[in-house]
Amino acid sequence: MYVEKDKHLLTLFRIAPERAFREMFDVYYMQLCVYVVQLTDSFDMAEDVVQEFMVYFLEKKYYEKVSDNLRGYLFYAVRNATLLALKRNNRMSMEDISGMQVEIPDEGYDREELSEQEKKLMADLEKLPQQEILAVKAVILENKKYKEAAEELNISVNTLKTYLSRALKKLRKDNNLMNFF
Repeated sequence: MYVEKDKHLLTLFRIAPERAFREMFDVYYMQLCVYVVQLTDSFDMAEDVVQEFMVYFLEKKYYEKVSDNLRGYLFYAVRNATLLALKRNNRMSMEDISGMQVEIPDEGYDREELSEQEKKLMADLEKLPQQEILAVKAVILENKKYKEAAEELNISVNTLKTYLSRALKKLRKDNNLMNFF
């Protein structure tokens, strides 16, 4: 799935970089944020890191240096950007960073295995408090913007982010969330 999408995006970057960037953002933004949450335990920090990286990626035309595996490049580069941000913010020492093991999600999963994991995730999702369930469904499953989801739920954007962060942290304990993003 991602191999074809990456080829399309890399070709599009040569023709229409802004359009390619928008498509890349739509495909990879949330996946990268969830990946960074595994490293930081902060959805706000994850968003900041991913957004800064994506802007840098476009401004410095790093898409010209990627030959075929855009997805792999993005996850690798965002991981490095996250570790640098953690170091900059004095949240981790170099010793902590060097021992950190976080898997980059693999694109190839057995359908049966994925289906079982999805059932488990949905069961665990239903165990969360109602506000957290609604936050996850709105932002992740329905891909709504924070402002739109917050207005629908009649809460502030910061409250929505708090619910989302709590839910992801709880779900991450028992599930490999990266299988679903």
